[in-house]
Amino acid sequence: RTIISQTVVASGFRNASVRYYTSVGPGNFGVTPDGCRPAFYVVVMGKAASVIKAEDMKGIREYTVDLPLKPGMLAKTKSNNYMLNVLTAMASKDRGGNYGILVDDEGCIAESCVLNCTFITKDRRLITPSFDKILAGTSVRKIMDVAHRLVAEGVLTAVSQEKIQVATAKECVEMLLSGGDTHLVPVTHWDDKPVGTGHVGEVTKRLIQLVKEDAEEGVDDHYDLEYA
Repeated sequence: RTIISQTVVASGFRNASVRYYTSVGPGNFGVTPDGCRPAFYVVVMGKAASVIKAEDMKGIREYTVDLPLKPGMLAKTKSNNYMLNVLTAMASKDRGGNYGILVDDEGCIAESCVLNCTFITKDRRLITPSFDKILAGTSVRKIMDVAHRLVAEGVLTAVSQEKIQVATAKECVEMLLSGGDTHLVPVTHWDDKPVGTGHVGEVTKRLIQLVKEDAEEGVDDHYDLEYA
């Protein structure tokens, strides 16, 4: 944490994203790490470096793609093994989408290329796939956390992780993808059909607001940095 904090301060950024990687490091082109020197890399990126742009917040189009999921160990591990992630996004982009929607062998929603999927049902339940076959994304976990406030307000009736059949998901009135810190991206059209009204839903807007407020003013998972 000290190295990460020092790198953020050295960058001079006050509003940025941080990525850090542990690696076998430089050494050779062998299959195993023998002879390599372990390395820890920290990258601080300004907002301009984000792949998610302001216009995406007005709602994007997405498409279901026919690609296999990563096997268990790779699916649940945050790594740089991104071949299937890249193919998922490319397959969606070929049809006019952005990130793609993956479905498992049981016909249930899995995830997007590097984002988790969340839905709002007609009876105002927030549902998202369980983590048994996908990465337990920090952003979607934060969404579930703040969503309980909307349950308390009566905006939502429940928050649930469960198996979501494609047919069930397509009956939902709101849909959003989440990943990369505070990136929540509304999906307004899926497989050329409107999601709900075809516009960004009110619950989605509130979730985006609550996650943003938590990032800027929250007390959990926050660390003070001292700039010169």
